[in-house]
Amino acid sequence: MSYPPPIGDSIKLKVQVSNNEEEAYTNRAVLNMASFRFLFPNVTDKQYSTNTNYIKLRAGAFEYILSASPNSSMKSDSIALSKALRGWMNLSNNEEVYVEFYDPNPNLCGQMTCKVDYLSKGKTGPKQDAGAIIGKIIDNFNSQFFTAGQVFYIKNNSFIFELRVDEVIVSPGVKSSDKDKGWAIISPATNIILLKSPGSLLDIETNGPLVVNKIFTSDWDFENMGIGGLDEEFRDIFRRAFSSRIFPPAIVKKLGVNHVKGMLLHGPPGTGKTLIARQIGKMLNGREPKVVSGPSILNKYVGQSEENIRNLFRDAEMEQKAKGDDSGLHIIIFDELDAICKQRGSRSGDSGVGDSVVNQLLTMIDGVESLNNILVIGMTNRKDMIDEALLRPGRLEVHVEISLPDEHGREQIFKIHTAKMREQNALDSDVNLAAYAHDTRNYSGAEIEGVVKSAASYAFSRQVDTKNIKKVEIKPDEIKICDQDFRRAIHEVPPSFGATDTQFENYAENGIFNYGPVFDKLLQSGNAFVEQVKKSNRTPMMSVLLHGKPGCGKSSLASTLAKGSLFPYIRIISPNDLIGYNEASKASKITKIFEDSYKSPQSCIVVDEIERLIEYVPIGPRFSNLLLQTLAVLFKKSPPKGRKLLVIATTSNPDILRDMDITDSFATALNVPSISNSSDFKNVLLSLEFTQKEAEEASSYFSAPITIKQLIMIVEMARQEEGRLVDNFRSCLEDFNLRSF
Repeated sequence: MSYPPPIGDSIKLKVQVSNNEEEAYTNRAVLNMASFRFLFPNVTDKQYSTNTNYIKLRAGAFEYILSASPNSSMKSDSIALSKALRGWMNLSNNEEVYVEFYDPNPNLCGQMTCKVDYLSKGKTGPKQDAGAIIGKIIDNFNSQFFTAGQVFYIKNNSFIFELRVDEVIVSPGVKSSDKDKGWAIISPATNIILLKSPGSLLDIETNGPLVVNKIFTSDWDFENMGIGGLDEEFRDIFRRAFSSRIFPPAIVKKLGVNHVKGMLLHGPPGTGKTLIARQIGKMLNGREPKVVSGPSILNKYVGQSEENIRNLFRDAEMEQKAKGDDSGLHIIIFDELDAICKQRGSRSGDSGVGDSVVNQLLTMIDGVESLNNILVIGMTNRKDMIDEALLRPGRLEVHVEISLPDEHGREQIFKIHTAKMREQNALDSDVNLAAYAHDTRNYSGAEIEGVVKSAASYAFSRQVDTKNIKKVEIKPDEIKICDQDFRRAIHEVPPSFGATDTQFENYAENGIFNYGPVFDKLLQSGNAFVEQVKKSNRTPMMSVLLHGKPGCGKSSLASTLAKGSLFPYIRIISPNDLIGYNEASKASKITKIFEDSYKSPQSCIVVDEIERLIEYVPIGPRFSNLLLQTLAVLFKKSPPKGRKLLVIATTSNPDILRDMDITDSFATALNVPSISNSSDFKNVLLSLEFTQKEAEEASSYFSAPITIKQLIMIVEMARQEEGRLVDNFRSCLEDFNLRSF
């Protein structure tokens, strides 16, 4: 028998298949006897089969440390390797490798972590004993080298398992050798940890540590994600929808808990619902969420709309069947959910497609074969339109209101949208984002973005000559957005939700006149009610009725108290704004204003001239019972927890309201008096720019109560005539029969 010539300290051999089945469950290579004796000249016959005869095998640029044993039936130029070793080393039959004697500087393995599965993928069987498998590893591979990524087989109770080394850790106190770096020797003292391979159907109580699922990326924050003012809402989303997914599936399964499968984000337009849903994908490791618009699901062909719903869940369904509890998270985002998930049975005259879509969605989320690897996020401005079955636990069970941002949140949003401007030094030194956040109450995130864009447009326009647009000289370094740009932009981009200045333009045009102690006390009472709603947690709902003669200043006082409250949401319900509406439309409009107020932490609604609002006329008498009952209910209805509402109503006919049994809906009623004495009369004249002497002389003509509106009108009439002001004033009083002769 010829022996292969040595090449340096190594010999060149050809890889052969090992014919010994038992060799498949070891980490040894089998050599011809001559090759073995050449490499191990001092090994006795009794030591042939031990695990301490080490060789180094080089295949291309890779080196492997194995144990070796001889076999006289082997060809002289061959080395037999098991299927596990050939697969791990990526070696084919007859491929040439170089083998040399290896004298180790042993690194004892303190801990080795392995992923385990059946050798036949997808196989199922009875529950396996992790301790028995670990015992087999120690018995079969004692004193053998292992490294991360290595694959080996174990046979236990007629089942064959494939194990892949995840990590090897050298024993504490043992100095790691650079020579054997990355390799370590198994011993009975080695702590072997088994983890189930991803997607495995193996039923085994693994002994691995409770590893946190790293479903989130490590470098995300709210500002980088472009989300501001939603810290609290996002904490709710994280706690309800993601916290359970961080824990290992075995722990969650042991507790008998299913993950949250869906959530609903609802709130006014522009508050960031779509943004927060889209940006969730950026903070997650793995696949991108599927984002679909509700109307895009609908299709004119029969059954296609339902098929579109099924297609959205198909990837999650296939992965759960293949990987079970180890399946990744699939996020499906429905924008404008109310377009496809309206209350079933509420559509009249359609083909029933809408109801079928709702049924299909319910089946996919929580049907007979429901999925546990999905998270469905729906978004809507109209939560009241969504089918109730979709909102119960097990479906879209987490309801998060994305409301208007508070002052801190608005400042965050301003910082997000001006970040690039700060980087490019395009913001002037007088820009104060905190001040703009204070001045933009009721602004949504989208509207704040609009303010920033509007401010930038003013800076751009300063470099443009509108008379000669063709000769624009662009100077990027001179683009500076200043405080005045932001101030003009805030005025140019009004909020669509909350207080509207246009409503207040026709109220309290002349302000209010504190004409005496009676009115002073009335004003103090009104301000006290505002403070009570702001600060008291026991009275979240306060309704006040102001009554008095027409023109006594009820509407002006109510609007002044509302505007001075600085509540985020202020509305005036006036008969003037509802001209042309029928009863049902009026009731719907009024109800919507109250429902919108519940979305704000503090709100004030002024209901002006109730008797005209309910269409009362003395002939008959006649009035709208629908509007009366709507107002009676809304005046008593408490806002949701954490929200506060002040209602200020006015009337010139309190007796009529008493007969209609609506005055009991108010917590208190305040009388707004007319001017009833000369001292108060004089005070008003002084406020209307009469001199002291003119006011004293004019007040001598006072003889009968007069409303503030009448007095202002008479003074303005007197100013239009020629002659002495006081004489003209006296003449006008006589014309209106307000002075006795």
